[in-house]
Amino acid sequence: MMFKKQHLIIALLLGLVLSAQAQEVELNPAHPDTYVVQKGDTLWDISAVFLQSPWLWPEIWHANPQIENPHLIYPGDQLNLVYLNGQPAITVNRAHPTVKLGPQVRELDKNKAVETIPLKDIEPFLRKLRILNKEDIDLAPYVVAAEEDRNVSATSDLVYVRNLKNARQGDRLAIVRPTVIYREVPTDYPWETSKTHEIESIDWHKSSDHTTSAVLSRFWKKYIDRTYWENVKILGYEVADTGVAEVVRVGTDDINTLRIIEVDTEVKKGDLILPLDDFNFDPYFMPKGATVNDDNIRVVALNNALFGSGRRQVIAISNGSAQGVSVGDVFSVYSPERTIRDDVMHPKEDLKTLFKPSKAMVTLPMEYAGHIMVFKTFENISYAIITEGNRPIKMYDYVKLP
Repeated sequence: MMFKKQHLIIALLLGLVLSAQAQEVELNPAHPDTYVVQKGDTLWDISAVFLQSPWLWPEIWHANPQIENPHLIYPGDQLNLVYLNGQPAITVNRAHPTVKLGPQVRELDKNKAVETIPLKDIEPFLRKLRILNKEDIDLAPYVVAAEEDRNVSATSDLVYVRNLKNARQGDRLAIVRPTVIYREVPTDYPWETSKTHEIESIDWHKSSDHTTSAVLSRFWKKYIDRTYWENVKILGYEVADTGVAEVVRVGTDDINTLRIIEVDTEVKKGDLILPLDDFNFDPYFMPKGATVNDDNIRVVALNNALFGSGRRQVIAISNGSAQGVSVGDVFSVYSPERTIRDDVMHPKEDLKTLFKPSKAMVTLPMEYAGHIMVFKTFENISYAIITEGNRPIKMYDYVKLP
């Protein structure tokens, strides 16, 4: 009897969950009943044709299982809006009766399938950038000098690398340039008891924890002992791939000689040497609503923007795979609350607020800025593309559930 009751409760809970999911799916008021996929479409754009919230696409996608690669969509596919058990669903028709294919079988080239977001917009971030943890940085080999004591080196020049273990002549390795440290900074002092944290991204270069200029910049106060450095949480060290080098001489000591094979920018002392990063990315993932709910996920980097980023630009956020963020997660972004003086009721010359200025202050609420979709995750940082928005997304904006 008890098991029956438990099964009934579970069934009721599942019914409530499914009902809640169904209620969340709202069709775009201007949706068509059929749509023929065009070359250049993205899955996000197609989802927006049918749905108010494109990240709910998995809730309505019901590709015919008898079709090869049922989860992929190709130009020429006809998408049909139907209702199954009273709920909207999208099916695909790959018959194309109006198109004469001739006797040959239509071949589906995976490279021509509709991408979730334009690969060209994010490819530099997939191929060129990676984020390392502290252990990676501590163990990373680095350029200690160049031939003829040059300050910068280019293609065909020799560089001397320290800390490169198990090197073999002919090995090809990536040259990377340190770019940014992502970290949490306690806002109160002493740091041991601080319960509030800000998140920063700052320029850095390879050196020891206690001598690099990055350690002493932005938030460090002269009177704070550096032993408190261990209380600062590092979210990640971003590096950019700038070239390729080949081992030409294996040293008997701690120095190996590498020749620069190709490079995008001059190689300098302090650049790191890492294994080549295999490009392995699936551009055919499905968008989905994020589930990670943290009050302090922030925008910590903007690409090619000083004051704010817009649609199809890339940003970095301060949560990653360790917190449960995954590729395809969609978040909403909000500008922070703002505290201002109510100079209508309390102008600056108002004596009533002379000794109690807080009486004149009011807090404006957070405002929605846009939606973002994660396309690459690291341990504590993720890269995301802005899919839509009605205002620029800025540094330190809040990232929340959609």
